[in-house]
Amino acid sequence: MDDIKKNNDDIPWHPAFVVALQATLIEYRNVLEYKPEYSLTTEPLRIDVLVIKKRQEVAIRRQIAEIFRRDNIFEFKSPSDYLSVNEFHKAFARANLYKALENVEIADLTLSFVVEAYPRELFRHLSETLGYKVEARHPGIFVVTGAMMPIQIIETKSLSDDENIWIRNLTRELSEPEQDMKWLKRLKQECDSKLDLGAYLYAIVEANRQRLNKGENDMLTAQMCKTFEELGWTEIWRNNGKLEGKLEGKLEGKLEGKLEDACGMFDEGLPVETIARVTKLPMETLKEKFAIQ
Repeated sequence: MDDIKKNNDDIPWHPAFVVALQATLIEYRNVLEYKPEYSLTTEPLRIDVLVIKKRQEVAIRRQIAEIFRRDNIFEFKSPSDYLSVNEFHKAFARANLYKALENVEIADLTLSFVVEAYPRELFRHLSETLGYKVEARHPGIFVVTGAMMPIQIIETKSLSDDENIWIRNLTRELSEPEQDMKWLKRLKQECDSKLDLGAYLYAIVEANRQRLNKGENDMLTAQMCKTFEELGWTEIWRNNGKLEGKLEGKLEGKLEGKLEDACGMFDEGLPVETIARVTKLPMETLKEKFAIQ
């Protein structure tokens, strides 16, 4: 279990979630503005994803966006993480700090939590201790009422297969071969030209790398390998590990050399988090170099 958790801690889940969120709401890409890792202060106090609805008259007809107002805060937990009572209150405090610092009307603010594991202890706390009402509005989507702002908790493993498949499949346990392969092909067909899928694909592949590397021992592995081959992605998941290992061994030079290598990795589509881990360069340096907000 510790090895699984450690491996998943190394996977850049947050950039993948941003892509999944954009893909889920892709029809509204001209209406919504995404601000990943939105900084609240000069200190490292950030919101995972801030989604700004730029046109209030447009109704976002997606299950995860039914509570949307103007400023919509998302807190994402990776598959190895659990949404505890304390984590809920920390995020709630950050939402209130955002309201105060940005002078946002409380009526314009929502808070969403995305987690794979069902947060039973938190739900008990919300209803019994805080007196909030928790309602299962859709499979995997729980709306919390009674707080000063609309809140929803999204349990990814229980989400529906249709419009929420992008977020549901942010997991290390892809399990339904036919459905999963259909999803991968749909991702390629519908979003490849509209979104940079590198971070999303990288996280999914890394999380399921052990199963992919088994060969063709089960139906999922066989179909997944075949689909990756058809879509031209086979070399990406085969070579990422070799690339990182080789780079870790040689990146001992000057800053200029590391930045040059970082630019090469960025051009190849590797996530900034992975580049930072491999090159040992600060995230701030890389974001400034690549002009990332």
